[in-house]
Amino acid sequence: MIGPLLIVIGATVAGALTAGWAGALAAGFTGLFLVGAVAAGAALWATRIGTMLDPGDAWEVAPRPPLFGGLVDAVYRRTLETGAPQE
Repeated sequence: MIGPLLIVIGATVAGALTAGWAGALAAGFTGLFLVGAVAAGAALWATRIGTMLDPGDAWEVAPRPPLFGGLVDAVYRRTLETGAPQE
């Protein structure tokens, strides 16, 4: 789950370099909001569309945005209980 961490840290550093502490806080919260939105989108897909599909097929065709593979896999593993590869 390095992608979400990179986005939050990168946004915070970019905000700090452009607008000081206020920019760092604003950009950091924006990065956290983005990560939360991706997780919420994955949960929404899993509950709305993933449950209509065969569990194995749902796991295979589930969207995985770049850098967010680990995060959305954790969401899918929790929501699409069957069909997920075991760790």
